Amino acid sequence: MFPCLAIFIVFIAILTYYIRKSTAEQAAVEAAFWEKERKANSTLKADISTLDYISIPVERFPPLVNTDSEKRFLSLTDKKILNFTGVSNTDLKLEYGFANLEILSEYESNYNTLVTTIPVYAKELIEANYLDSAIELLEFGVSIDADVSSIYTELADVYKQVGKNDKIPALVDKVNSMNMLTKDSLVKKLEVIYHT
Repeated sequence: MFPCLAIFIVFIAILTYYIRKSTAEQAAVEAAFWEKERKANSTLKADISTLDYISIPVERFPPLVNTDSEKRFLSLTDKKILNFTGVSNTDLKLEYGFANLEILSEYESNYNTLVTTIPVYAKELIEANYLDSAIELLEFGVSIDADVSSIYTELADVYKQVGKNDKIPALVDKVNSMNMLTKDSLVKKLEVIYHT
């Protein structure tokens, strides 16, 4: 019976050690986060006029199908759009100042609206048999680093449909160069489209 008690005591001691270690590490992480947040909230407003704004070349996208997604897409042409995918609000504040956070969040929201509208609008163009316009729109989505998988698969499908299968490997290269959560599965889908 005594050996069992000794093993139990050793187990409890080891467990206590790891709990304390984990708690200390978590406290250090939290302290670092709040220190970074404190610095971010006191960062002075920076000039954001020279950021890499995305502009929609409206001359390339004339109205064709008169749908809600087309109207939403065209309504973004006069708005400021920025891609901050993967950048936290704390990092935005550190880089550009707390006073710019609200306006930068609005510009990022415009980007999110844009990249979610593109595949819907492209599908409508395809259904209306405006394949060249759909390709133009989807290629624009690729050019602005949209991380919406359907943009890439839809574009590969249309390339295949119009006999431009040779453009699909460039899409695979583009996806491989990006930091997307769905990168591996998207590359597989594109390769299946290319090889079928």
